[in-house]
Amino acid sequence: MNKATLLVYRARWRCFSAQLQVRWHALALREKRMVGGMAVVLLALLVWVALIQPPLKKISYWQSETPKLRAQTEALEVLLREVSVRPDGQNIEQSLQQTLQASGLAGHCQLQAGAGGAWQLSFDAAPADAVLDWLLSTPAQLSLQVVEARLQRADTASTEVTAGTLSGTVRMDQALGAKEAS
Repeated sequence: MNKATLLVYRARWRCFSAQLQVRWHALALREKRMVGGMAVVLLALLVWVALIQPPLKKISYWQSETPKLRAQTEALEVLLREVSVRPDGQNIEQSLQQTLQASGLAGHCQLQAGAGGAWQLSFDAAPADAVLDWLLSTPAQLSLQVVEARLQRADTASTEVTAGTLSGTVRMDQALGAKEAS
């Protein structure tokens, strides 16, 4: 904006301001109070519409949407737990061995295949927290169901494992409705 246009706008503002002051001084005290009150009401309405109402609408919208999203999240988690995590071309035995090794249980267990998709897993002084974490998550992901678990605390006391150690056997069968991909 150059100086000439700025001077034009400044002159218009001075003219408008002078007219406004003349009209304001011509008003009676009662009229001045009414105009001031209307200005306060209009300002309050503007603040409500521009600053307060939109956040309140967003809050109420998200309060109604959050339970729906949580329900969808739970449904997806259930579906994801049911999905097999085996890579293509890998059988259940390889997947079991791989997950046991990833959990740090490879040196503490022995896996044996049974008839009809059954598996027997024998633990010997395995870390209890790793065994329980593995049992709670992995068999379901591999479409296996824990049928029987006979575990007991191992007699050997170790200073490096604070949760204790477990020994025993776990028997798993193919989950109902699951087909083994071969």
